[in-house]
Amino acid sequence: MLKIVRDLLRMGAVALCASVAAGAACAAKPAGEEQATAVKPVGIGFAGPLANPILKSARDGALLAIEERNARQLSAAHGARPAMQFALLEQDDRSESHLAQYTAQYFVRSGVIGVIGHWSADVALAVADTYEEHAIAQIMFTASTPQFTEKGYKTAFRLLSSSDRTAAYLAESALATLGARRVAVVANNSAFGQSLAKAFIDQMAARREPAQVVYQTTVSSKTSDFNVALQALEASQPDLILFSANALQVAPFVNSVARSKLASALLLTGGSVNQKFSLPLGSKMSLYTLEPDADLRDCPAWKGFLERFEQRFKRAPSSFSRYAYNTANTLMEAAVQAGGGGPRLLAELHQKSYKGLSGPIAFDKNGNARNDFYTLYRNGAAGWAPLKEFASGAAPACH
Repeated sequence: MLKIVRDLLRMGAVALCASVAAGAACAAKPAGEEQATAVKPVGIGFAGPLANPILKSARDGALLAIEERNARQLSAAHGARPAMQFALLEQDDRSESHLAQYTAQYFVRSGVIGVIGHWSADVALAVADTYEEHAIAQIMFTASTPQFTEKGYKTAFRLLSSSDRTAAYLAESALATLGARRVAVVANNSAFGQSLAKAFIDQMAARREPAQVVYQTTVSSKTSDFNVALQALEASQPDLILFSANALQVAPFVNSVARSKLASALLLTGGSVNQKFSLPLGSKMSLYTLEPDADLRDCPAWKGFLERFEQRFKRAPSSFSRYAYNTANTLMEAAVQAGGGGPRLLAELHQKSYKGLSGPIAFDKNGNARNDFYTLYRNGAAGWAPLKEFASGAAPACH
């Protein structure tokens, strides 16, 4: 345990030096003053398949939030002991449930107040009991699976809206905006893929627009071979295909469909906007994605975050960088208000509203997001361009 604390203190000091532009906080101090201002950092866990660049960008978003808050705390303290400092403890669970069990136990031993992650709903659900037992807040910043917050955990929170709400926006996009009448649904076998596909089909059935689901199938969440599904899609000739899967499986599916003879619109889900697609010459396929965030291009808060992220990490952020940044800030603000972790922190998260890049962040009694912002994008020669925005609850901060 002492080694963990020493490592956290060392990481916290390095992070602070990197995040203060003028370097004033890292200037040499007398030994007595250093001792007086030393603070045992409060740990925040981050878990996911960190070998993936998208997950690394999310990790960097959380790290930036922590560095910025630590720097502000030191600056406000004027040499006195800051109220609270934070450190990010990252673990690569490879998005495997059995490895996530070890990750969760590590976070428990390390005394973290909250965990950002895990990446998929299946993995998050596999370790939710552990966090519940130890009163550690677990905020999912990627999945919208309802099961995560339907089990009655006091520790489970979801930054994004539920699959039901997402499906309503997907159905409106497919039918009202894109005018689809023959729809196919391809979903992977993850909890996220299945729950979203079911909710989308239910939404289609409940709407007045005349539309028909002409083909539906499930594929493995681990596969990049979609030949069987493609043959059936070519036979059914849909004018729109919904691919319900996480962002890591999108590229191989898009590339497979692009090589086919299909002339369908392909509607993707969250995270696709982070990827660049160049369709083959002569392809009749059109590409859309519904992303869980407002279009922030004219938003001062987003521009400031973009500049700071690029300056710190020498690359552009992904949408998951924003989500993790918002999640880390929410956890830290709640911890400061609660004076630490545990039940008081959980109560803060359930009761208060926090400031996010897109707008206010708040959770209901079950940990569901109260506010959501979505944008439908179309892929073109210049990349992804916004077509339509959706929102419920509070309005986006920039509008």
